[in-house]
Amino acid sequence: MGQMLLTLAVAWAGFVIARRFGLPAPAMLGSMLAVGLSNVFLDYAVLPWYAKVIAQAVSGAFIGMQISKKDVLNFRYLVKPFLLLVFLLTLNTFVTGIVVHLLTGFDYTTALLGAVAGGVSDISLLSIELGADTQIVALMQTLRLVGVLLIFPYWIRFFTRKEGDAEEDIRLITGNPEMGVTWLDRLVGGRKGKIIFTAGLCVIFGLLGNASPIPAGAMVLPMAVVIVLNVTTSVCYVPMTFKTVAQLLAGAVVGCSMNPSIWELMSPRALVAMAVLMINYWAVNLIYSLYCKKKGMLDLKSAMLASAPGGATDMSLIAADLNADLTKIALIQVLRAVYAVTFMPAVIILFTGWIS
Repeated sequence: MGQMLLTLAVAWAGFVIARRFGLPAPAMLGSMLAVGLSNVFLDYAVLPWYAKVIAQAVSGAFIGMQISKKDVLNFRYLVKPFLLLVFLLTLNTFVTGIVVHLLTGFDYTTALLGAVAGGVSDISLLSIELGADTQIVALMQTLRLVGVLLIFPYWIRFFTRKEGDAEEDIRLITGNPEMGVTWLDRLVGGRKGKIIFTAGLCVIFGLLGNASPIPAGAMVLPMAVVIVLNVTTSVCYVPMTFKTVAQLLAGAVVGCSMNPSIWELMSPRALVAMAVLMINYWAVNLIYSLYCKKKGMLDLKSAMLASAPGGATDMSLIAADLNADLTKIALIQVLRAVYAVTFMPAVIILFTGWIS
């Protein structure tokens, strides 16, 4: 119990420090770095198995909350650009993963998960479940996120410097469509009641998913249930505090897996692998965006921001600064996050089973 409390205290301190210095995703990165680096020297960090399940379940529920009835209705206008993006990201994952495997000797599961365009906390947690080297996956995902947030805004500004502001697509619904009151809405009322109800869903379906054979089940099942309820009712609510706690737990869980071998990751071969990772994402971003513009699926700004492998919130904030189409960008980014945690784990399992 003492080691667990110490681990959580170090994770919290890391979050506070990371937030003060303005790091991206401070709850995840701060706690991961604080617990991981201190554990490398002291070998003390430990968390119970259910910490991972809770972190995955809440992360899944938070992703699910981003999908609303409005998004379901708008999706028909974005099917083509989204499917094209999924195809290119899947292709890029395997090209990058195989190249990283050949350059570094990392096993295929580790290399492929490190190349997936998902959230740092989500993919790092999945790496534990799939038996990958979590510290390598976390490092690749972290460097990808930092690289995107530091470089992509300038990359996008350079290529769109002659583009005007995006024109609003009048077909898209921007408000919240009215939903009828269901029996569940009458049963679950008030902000506190919705929080308790959603937390209960996370625990129940997180545990069911963890016990099921579904890849990433502890994240996928809560996400699927919350999406269905969020589209049909108003009973689900996940406050930002829950997301912060989930990210902090996720960072601490990943940090617990770090050991002195992390220093071996800073080899020239690993740095080359990271360079390949970023170069390939730049290529996908540019190819996708130019094609979407040529075919009239998206304007160049919106396409570049929608396909940038960062978080939906981060890309939406940058999009607002560049006067791009926020509705399309936010929806495609959220759907990309859903794709990363539902589709990619199963495909990677199939590939590694076939290759072996």
